Amino acid sequence: MREDGRDVHLRDILHLLKPRGDLAAWELDHGEEGEFWATATRGHDIDWAQAIAGTGQRLSGETLRARADDILQVITGEFRAFEGAAAAPWLMVRAFDSSFYEIITEDEAVLAVARQHFSW
Repeated sequence: MREDGRDVHLRDILHLLKPRGDLAAWELDHGEEGEFWATATRGHDIDWAQAIAGTGQRLSGETLRARADDILQVITGEFRAFEGAAAAPWLMVRAFDSSFYEIITEDEAVLAVARQHFSW
């Protein structure tokens, strides 16, 4: 949640990660509940997200950011950003019980931007 009380969405986080996030290859995975679970914005389809979650299939950051507009709420799931063919992600965004996101990275610039835009 933002300091002004507005909800935070995946699309908000992905927007803050530009341009590095757009250049990354992203994997979607299951969350703590053992499945990827999200709801779609009215009239939109997010079956693509459930279909690739946990498969190791990667999509571009630009594609994920564009498709995130169709996601109303991520209830549980994990998004991992990779640079090039790297085996380990440089960033993870985890959604927990539709109540908060956790951003995990060693990139201090990303953490500083997140702290500036979101309450902790």
